[in-house]
Amino acid sequence: MKILEINTTNNSYPILIGTNVLDKLNDKIIGYDKILLLSNKNVGKLYKDIILNNITDKEVFYFEIEDGECYKSIDTCMKIYDFIIDNLFTRNSLILCLGGGVICDLGGYIAATYMRGIDFIQIPTSLLAQVDASIGGKVAINHSKGKNLIGAFKQPKAVFINIDFLSTLSDIDFKSGMGEVIKHSLIDSTDEYYNFLLENYRSILNKDSNSLISMVEKSCKIKKSIVEIDEFETGVRALLNLGHTYGHCLETMFGYKNISHGEAISKGIIFEALISEKLGLINSAFIKKLYNIFELFYIDCNPIKLLEKPMLTILKKDKKNLSSNINFILFHGKKLENNSVSIDIILDVNKNIKNHYVKAVIDIGTNSCRLFIAVVERKDNELIIERKLLKMLEITKLGEGVNKTHTLSNEAIGRTVSVLKKFYEISVEMGVTEIKAFATSATRDSKNKDEFISLVKKEAHIDITCISGDLEAKLSFSGSVSIFNENILIIDIGGGSTEFILGKNKEIHFLKSFNIGAVRATEKFFKNENYSDENIELCIEWIKANLSELSDFYKLNFKLVGVAGTVTTNVSVLEKMEVYDTNKVHLYELQKQDIKNNLNLFLSKTLEERKKIKGLEPKRADVIIAGNIILLTIMNILKKDSITISESDNLEGGMIYENLSLHC
Repeated sequence: MKILEINTTNNSYPILIGTNVLDKLNDKIIGYDKILLLSNKNVGKLYKDIILNNITDKEVFYFEIEDGECYKSIDTCMKIYDFIIDNLFTRNSLILCLGGGVICDLGGYIAATYMRGIDFIQIPTSLLAQVDASIGGKVAINHSKGKNLIGAFKQPKAVFINIDFLSTLSDIDFKSGMGEVIKHSLIDSTDEYYNFLLENYRSILNKDSNSLISMVEKSCKIKKSIVEIDEFETGVRALLNLGHTYGHCLETMFGYKNISHGEAISKGIIFEALISEKLGLINSAFIKKLYNIFELFYIDCNPIKLLEKPMLTILKKDKKNLSSNINFILFHGKKLENNSVSIDIILDVNKNIKNHYVKAVIDIGTNSCRLFIAVVERKDNELIIERKLLKMLEITKLGEGVNKTHTLSNEAIGRTVSVLKKFYEISVEMGVTEIKAFATSATRDSKNKDEFISLVKKEAHIDITCISGDLEAKLSFSGSVSIFNENILIIDIGGGSTEFILGKNKEIHFLKSFNIGAVRATEKFFKNENYSDENIELCIEWIKANLSELSDFYKLNFKLVGVAGTVTTNVSVLEKMEVYDTNKVHLYELQKQDIKNNLNLFLSKTLEERKKIKGLEPKRADVIIAGNIILLTIMNILKKDSITISESDNLEGGMIYENLSLHC
């Protein structure tokens, strides 16, 4: 066991590092009337009982939150305050923070503010928390406009670092912690710690206990040396913020999701190195050295090009700024300094990030509009989806009545423009630098499509490309093809058309868009909710007639793959999803009998009753019956008893397409 003692102006406390440190926990909780053990659901189920079994003769209360940076909020604080107030916690009570950085920051903030301050002990379970969040007494919660904007300085009574906890960390969480470890090695200008990481990277990646204990101890010593000099961050302690100005900006823009803290900080370190190079403070060889150590630990440290205005807005709100300046920790050779950087320099560095940027794709369909935001990488003259950030769907019914009038109604246009304005605003907030929007069959079939496209440009600032059915099919194929190695037939049942794409890898053998769709079929056969046997049979015959050229496809060898709303809705209804879970839907094997059962369920209820079915989007309730009839008829034609669901469709395809060149 390693023991470090941190001595600050008002407090001294030990950091215990090893594999048996929890044996000493009872020694540090003597004299408290009540104890709150605070954790999250993931950590709690692994380690709650271990902590409770190490506590004797104490009244311990347990409070658990959901896992995630987004729960480090004032709303979560209020729930915890309510709990400890209801259970009569006093100034002589104690909080044990069992978890990663979120729990350490949140629990410390509760301790700092409840009754103007009670004691707390940190029991960090992630590498990030063991080397950073649990040490030094900076406690905080997030605000929607910035990370850690609401906080305090309060030192813990002790820190118990159990290295064994790291054995259950995911690769993502371990790499997140390594981002902070590498940061500490760069703060140490002697290169001793940096060289230790280079020499021991294999054993560290293999999570060898002795190597991890040495590594964590070295990080804690570096942070200890700085905190003891500058407890309240008025001088040298600011150096611990290396990478954090840009890193926090990324976390805020991405809604504290889809990027780990350590990876964001790693990108921030490179961003600050690029500023330093721009100012002539370091050379390209130094930056290459930084890239090398991040790559050694499989950490993506490439900065991401962001939309300038929202990026600057967040950077200006960073808590580390003084006055109106934007402060970064910059490299001056091997040394670091806290410097104010001009906006021109920041924007120039951001502009010159060529191969990683945030992109949005919008699919304007007959029944719905969908938004997909991702970080893309340009590699070997191709675009690759590096990180999925957000998917949204809004029912707009743009194609309502187009079947009969061939005109988009003013009401439908109004609904769609309103949603597209919302999508644009979200894209701006998330730093999107490129928006690709494509419209499909409803717009394609309308006489007033040009007026609609012009209005969207004027009101929502989005350029729409009206694409052909063939290109729509190609986008769906491009989105799914990387997931499957075998020959696949993709079907994409939309509101106004259904696309079929047969192929393998990047080679397409058959591609066609047919004018059958859930909205089109509903308007043609099922007016006023008349789902009689006769109307259903007429619809089936209509589908068969339109798909007659597929009659011999059943003889071919392929996996049937379904994308988009009809097939995914069947899964969400089967699984009774209150909140749509893309991970459960993706690659789900949907059986024909399940689709039949869902269809019978839908037919047994009125429209208003269908809207209440768990897992069925209420605004999709009026077209889902026609969608299921189309799906079942297709499966009968192809003689397939199951279909594999893919969540990668034309949105993913649009994300990697450089130019939507096939217009309608």
